[in-house]
Amino acid sequence: MVILHRFVRFISVIFGVLLLTFLLIHLVPGDPVEVMLGESASTADRTQLRSDLGLDKPLAYQFGHYLNQLAHGDLGQSIHTKEPITHLIATRYPATVKLAFISLLIALIVGVPLGVYAALKANHWQDLVVTIIAVRLSAMPAFWLGPVFMLIFAVWLGWLPVSGMENRTSIVLPAMTLGLGLSAILTRMTRTSLLEVLNDDYIRTARAKGLSERAVVFRHALRAALLPIITIVGLQMGSLLAGTVITETIFSWDGIGRLLVESIEKRDYPVTQACVLVVALSYVIVNLVTDVLYQLADPRMRQH
Repeated sequence: MVILHRFVRFISVIFGVLLLTFLLIHLVPGDPVEVMLGESASTADRTQLRSDLGLDKPLAYQFGHYLNQLAHGDLGQSIHTKEPITHLIATRYPATVKLAFISLLIALIVGVPLGVYAALKANHWQDLVVTIIAVRLSAMPAFWLGPVFMLIFAVWLGWLPVSGMENRTSIVLPAMTLGLGLSAILTRMTRTSLLEVLNDDYIRTARAKGLSERAVVFRHALRAALLPIITIVGLQMGSLLAGTVITETIFSWDGIGRLLVESIEKRDYPVTQACVLVVALSYVIVNLVTDVLYQLADPRMRQH
């Protein structure tokens, strides 16, 4: 019954995303035919191309045709390049996944240890310093932090490439831009969650048994504090897969976020719809994985 409920919710969310995306991209000013042919094209050429692309059909027909294609596993083809959209997604999506995972790794490496340290030094100057750093990082948007990193590490110091994907180190700056912002959230959540359990009875019992402070913190307290952290990591991983549009555009990273921006600029409706569909699927799947991790982290959740 639980599986059926989640499946129905999954389908309803995806359908809602598809419908909303379809309506919004058709309401945005601009005509893909004019973008492709230019303003000097004749009326006959525009009419013929619009008919060839199926854009002269009613919106309901176009949406129904798109759903029928999806039901047969066909994402269609790009209006501009005539290239199969499946191939476009397959070439761009791995770059986004790579950027998201490395960003998440940076966030975990920085955020969780800082949060633990701040909790252990609660109400001391170290805690204050960590909190200030976390607040400052969380207040820095990617469209500001990215260019600052480019200016410092690429232009002034010359350590890293400015943009692109030609070099192995090209991923460092975009990953830092995304990862440090997420690490600020993880730092604050880890600190808050750990402080809630450090004074519980079972923690006092563990200390009374003579366990070292390291064992008490990492084997008992941190494990109990994992649920809120898993929640944030799961939600932010979905956001990373869905929200790398700005960062990919800034750093010319050829992922699905940049493909989405390009398709919107060209009014390439099928590619835009496919990108949004992949993003929505990624977000929903990440949330399902998060639910599974809940079960593994807290045995009490398995009873529900």
